[in-house]
Amino acid sequence: MSIDTLVRGDDSRLVEPRRFVVRDAQSFAAVWAAHAGPDAIPPTVDFETRMVAAVFAGHRPTPGYVVTIADARRQADALVIVVEETAPDPSQPIAQVMTSPFHVALLPRDDGPIRFDTEDAPGQSTIVFKPRGTPAQPRDAKAAPRVQAQSSSARAGMTTAAGESSTGLTPPVAAAMAYLGGPFSGALVLATERTSGFVRFHAWQALIGLGVLGLVAVSALVAAFAFLVFSPTAFWVMLWLSAAVSLAWVAAWGVCLFHAAQGRIWKLPIFGNLAARRATSPRASASK
Repeated sequence: MSIDTLVRGDDSRLVEPRRFVVRDAQSFAAVWAAHAGPDAIPPTVDFETRMVAAVFAGHRPTPGYVVTIADARRQADALVIVVEETAPDPSQPIAQVMTSPFHVALLPRDDGPIRFDTEDAPGQSTIVFKPRGTPAQPRDAKAAPRVQAQSSSARAGMTTAAGESSTGLTPPVAAAMAYLGGPFSGALVLATERTSGFVRFHAWQALIGLGVLGLVAVSALVAAFAFLVFSPTAFWVMLWLSAAVSLAWVAAWGVCLFHAAQGRIWKLPIFGNLAARRATSPRASASK
């Protein structure tokens, strides 16, 4: 079966693994909005003769990860879509920049059952959209409860800036709220967020990144007055250090707040990677 790439890359807004089969324009527009943003216009597809298969690998810690719809073949009970993912060479130096690989492809239309060739990974779901309101059928009875529950999570926001969070706010608003009071608001949002990895990332970054910077600034200020009795030079050094870190705190706060409100993930050096690991940690999720 022929597979035509519609678009592929590593910067999707879908930050958790998802796989879609879409057979109508309305469902495709919803998937495209979750992937590219609510204002993005989806490519034109002739759904009379074609359907869309889309795979999103979710967050990956570095560039170099590639997800591919490699094959589609008819078996006795269903059309099987083969997905392959490759990782970068660990021996090569790689920038520590988070990516979200994806592949969206066109296939000849098939209205029969669809399944993928690999078992669901934790947190991953397969969603098959059917036209004219026909309910999507899970690929087997055993997988039905989990796939159905995660499809509901996807409709609620799919843990991206395109949906909603468990705070009751849209993810960009909830993420921006996490920065308003620095690490204190980050801790508050983190305590209430249950579903959105996007919001949890920003809450952790506010708690860890802004918290550490604020602690350093306050500690340097206290040390400056402690040194005043012993060394005026040390006093001025620590005072200027406190001022510099405070300015860095304000700059980081403003940039993080801006990107969160825009529905984007922007990572502070060092602290951003820590926040990303905490936001996607199974233990952290389970504790919520």
